[in-house]
Amino acid sequence: MASVSEEGKCNFCTNESKYTCPRCNVAYCTAACYKHSSHAQCSEEFYRTMVEEELHGGAVSDESRKKMIEILRRANSGESPLEDGEDALDSDDDEDMEDLDKRMADIDLNNSEAVWKKLSEEERKEFQELIKNGEIEDLIPPWIPWWEQEVPKVQEVSSPSSSTPAYVLNCPNVVDAPMIKEVMKGSPSPCIPFNILNVLAAYSWTVRLFNGDHQDSSLDATEAIFVLSSVLSSNANFEEAAVAVESPKIEAQNHLWLMESEEFCNTVRNDVWKILKGPTSTDKTFYMRAAISEIHVLLSTCKVSLTKRKKSPGTRKGIFPPTLLQDSNQVELKLTTLPTVKLAMKKVEFFLSYINEYSSVLASISP
Repeated sequence: MASVSEEGKCNFCTNESKYTCPRCNVAYCTAACYKHSSHAQCSEEFYRTMVEEELHGGAVSDESRKKMIEILRRANSGESPLEDGEDALDSDDDEDMEDLDKRMADIDLNNSEAVWKKLSEEERKEFQELIKNGEIEDLIPPWIPWWEQEVPKVQEVSSPSSSTPAYVLNCPNVVDAPMIKEVMKGSPSPCIPFNILNVLAAYSWTVRLFNGDHQDSSLDATEAIFVLSSVLSSNANFEEAAVAVESPKIEAQNHLWLMESEEFCNTVRNDVWKILKGPTSTDKTFYMRAAISEIHVLLSTCKVSLTKRKKSPGTRKGIFPPTLLQDSNQVELKLTTLPTVKLAMKKVEFFLSYINEYSSVLASISP
């Protein structure tokens, strides 16, 4: 880990510092300095957290299991771990595969300690290298957002006993919200529709970044949304749709653990418009209500976790063995506090009430 530098100076060169590492608080000036060899551990930790949560959040498929064992086999044979060779396995390869299959036969692949104990020293080194290089991402199946589901233009007429549209079942549960008049006096600010767009952009950025495992990483995911959405973390207001949607990209530039490619940014922009458009012409606000509701669930889960930490302080534990994670693998919670989370929940509840009653206003800003 890098030593502490003079105040205002980059820890890795002589330039002025512009940013602070979210994990160790070390000062740096550029991405190149952030990735300095003496700071490499921190620059890898966020991705490691994503791998942990993916393995922890769901069962490992047969296909992923076979691919993992194949990578370990190639590590033993000295081949490139992600080499897509077309040649058939020889007899020695078959024996290696059979050996790994036998060792992993009765092992729960979600139990990292059990898997770790079954690996040879060479296999452990190879697995660590895959995480370090980011190549293990190929093992993680990509998450498909629920707002990208195919919804038939012609909906089948359902019987009264099964009147719920199919697309609803594939989306987060919608939280009930009170009428606007029950939560405020007068008319809502004209900024509200644009503020909702800002929150939706931050939501899309976060859930894609966490590959759909944001609910299982509620503390880190909440910190991400708070960093990306100044509407939720502070009292920011927006007056233009484009500026509101673009804001998370600007915020992410100051936090390397949130920074993504321009292609990713374009995807988030498209996500916002898809959510705003809704599944059908007769139910345009459903995706908005589902997305905002899921943020409410995330904040509620985060609130419980923060309360537990307050009563019993301690380090959040991952599922990888300590031998694999040599340093902290957690995002520093700078904005995620109980008061901030509680206030954000109130804002989210208000947005749900607004969407229910002002759908026409929101529809007017849809491209």
